[in-house]
Amino acid sequence: MAHRKTKQHTVNVVKAQFCAPENISYLDLFEGFNELYTINIATNIDFLANLLELFTKVEIIFGNLALVPSTLENTFAMQRNTLQELYKTEHYTNFKEKYAQGNLNIYLADAPLYPEKLFCLKNTQTGATRVILGSNNLDQLPANSDRNQALVYFDDENAFNYYMNIYNDFKQNNSEIVNENAWEITYEDTQMLENLPILHKAKQDSEHIYPAVSKTTIVKTAEYISDIERLAKDFVDIPKADRKGQAKITNDKIDTIKRKTLENIQVRRAKFEKFMPQLVIEPERNRAFYNEREFNFRPYRGDVKRDAETYLQYMEGFNTAVPAKNIEPLKFEYFKLMSWCFLSPFLARVRTTIREATVTDEVFTYPIVALLCGQSNAGKTIYASLLMKMMTDSALYKAFGQNNFTKTRIDSLLCDIKGLPILIDDITQTQFTNNSGNIIKQEERIIRETKPENLNYYSAILLTANKDLNSLKNELTKRMVVFHVNASWNNEFTRQQKSPCSELIQKMRNNFYSEYLAKIIPHINLYLSQINDLGSSSIDLYNISSEVIISIFKECGLDIPSYMRPLTMKDYFDSRAVNEIMIKFFQRQYRLNRDFFEVNKKNNQLIFEDKSLSSVGKMTPMRIAESLPPELEADVVGDKVIMRLDSATKFFSTEFKEQGLLNKLFGR
Repeated sequence: MAHRKTKQHTVNVVKAQFCAPENISYLDLFEGFNELYTINIATNIDFLANLLELFTKVEIIFGNLALVPSTLENTFAMQRNTLQELYKTEHYTNFKEKYAQGNLNIYLADAPLYPEKLFCLKNTQTGATRVILGSNNLDQLPANSDRNQALVYFDDENAFNYYMNIYNDFKQNNSEIVNENAWEITYEDTQMLENLPILHKAKQDSEHIYPAVSKTTIVKTAEYISDIERLAKDFVDIPKADRKGQAKITNDKIDTIKRKTLENIQVRRAKFEKFMPQLVIEPERNRAFYNEREFNFRPYRGDVKRDAETYLQYMEGFNTAVPAKNIEPLKFEYFKLMSWCFLSPFLARVRTTIREATVTDEVFTYPIVALLCGQSNAGKTIYASLLMKMMTDSALYKAFGQNNFTKTRIDSLLCDIKGLPILIDDITQTQFTNNSGNIIKQEERIIRETKPENLNYYSAILLTANKDLNSLKNELTKRMVVFHVNASWNNEFTRQQKSPCSELIQKMRNNFYSEYLAKIIPHINLYLSQINDLGSSSIDLYNISSEVIISIFKECGLDIPSYMRPLTMKDYFDSRAVNEIMIKFFQRQYRLNRDFFEVNKKNNQLIFEDKSLSSVGKMTPMRIAESLPPELEADVVGDKVIMRLDSATKFFSTEFKEQGLLNKLFGR
């Protein structure tokens, strides 16, 4: 399609005519003039000092906010830094004398500047003029750091007038002079603030607007520097520079550099993968890293399909592992867990954004703690291992033991691990009861206090527990996602199928998850922008996550199994889903111990009292009441739990009936 011309976006273009290249010294470039007006000269004080000796009048506007995010805070910081640089330089006395003589004025910018340097030179006796345009490296010319840098200069009056208009406009509207008080040497905070030019301007013109600069170029520059510094750490045994600052790589060093660098990368990454894995997803930059290995957001379709088929093959194994009636519910619960795990690396950023943009309780919508509970030997841990492999393509990261479920240990893990869910296995009822309150309610506190830079990357927590974890308080369930597995592998599968499960996990790569990230990141960015702009969002990320997963299976040409369907927030937070443990508990008790229940239809009451003599596994009435949803209006009177009959009938899916005399006599 032909390119359509548009005049919507225009840019100033200086039409110039090429004369000839020259090779001259920087002194020759600036000599022959007695006035200098310059914008955007960097803080190379030696270069400035040399230039001052050539002129009788100099005006300089310091600052280059195009290299840092342009906020008022950064403007204040830049001006303070520039003053400090002037105060501590050995040329300060000379600068101060020239200022006192009226030969030097320095201005500090309070607005973004273009990155090129601008020098306007004039000879007031002959009328000669010159304009020099240079990159940021121009002030390095005395050291001949870049002999190939091509500077451009104009010696005609039209160019001088054009660029002097730019200079004067910027000086008047977007900078403020360093006045006589600021030339006094001081490092005192109070005096430093008194002398900030931006505050002087604010006193004179409180209506002045401080323009912002687009963050695109800013962020790209900072990101590039950050990326280079990160990648440079991998290279070891590099030849050191000699006294002249020169380094050579000889042929005999090449193989050593490659070998030792590779060894360094492998050792460092193995350490992180096993103990402190780092899954860092940067949605605003559309990229992700696992232990500094960048994800490929354009994986080959065949590789994605191979991962998808491996997952389906793994799930098919449950067809012979568990009773037929439990197969579909188990697979559905595991699909819910898969979707949550895939979404979990974004939860820290989501929660941080919500907390900073709004005071609502929407943060509870995306808790970072998940509990996978149910019967033992249901493949909970090995399935979680499959999901970790899908997300990282690494099998080194293992589940942590139950002893790690303490406030101190969890705080440490949250500070050390990024992104990837912290998997803690086989939590007991006692451990959960003793530690869950402090951990689940305050998971973000330790990050804010210890490593605030990790606020966007701290991990979710995935706990597994067996059936003996039999009650959850409402104050915790609103801060958790709960998954229930009501099935157990049969003995034959336990003996014969573990090896195939391990083989499938080993076969799995992270191509499917790479495709997932590429598809979901635009939705994450939209959600975050809505939170920042509006304070809330109608986007259901649980739904988006499941839809993205299903779409990938469809794009691979695979049939969508019945246990995969689009999920919503309700699938994770419906009171029945959250309280599955209590539902099963009451259904079992009513089936086996009818005498524990008393029905009072007149008062719309269901009364439960555990009359068993043994205290093993017995829940206190208060724990039962705290674990039931609010709509049951559960209350404790002595050893009895009293709740609304109509709500209990609906919630427990059980028709509670008043007992006749014979049933009461025989305890049925």
